[in-house]
Amino acid sequence: MTSAPLTPGQVEQLGDATGRIAAYAARALHDEFPHLDLEQLVETFTRPVAVEGTARLYLAALEGGATPGDAAGKAGKALIHAWAEARLAAKAAAKAARTA
Repeated sequence: MTSAPLTPGQVEQLGDATGRIAAYAARALHDEFPHLDLEQLVETFTRPVAVEGTARLYLAALEGGATPGDAAGKAGKALIHAWAEARLAAKAAAKAARTA
């Protein structure tokens, strides 16, 4: 990524893009798995660490030549994968604690 600081307009666009990515990712998961709480998914996907990671991946994809839509798709997919991996790890840890 370039080290040039973002302009205020670019920061606003990035904020809008990351918010939309989080919302679409949460909605996609909820639509596929209705038992997942939509508000909780949105809250999880808008935590600072999630927003920072999403923004970083989105910008990297843009700088790699992706269109804004493709960059958003890549960042959203990565967000869902990270969430799923964390959820599986938490379940495994809980199971290990119960059997210990």
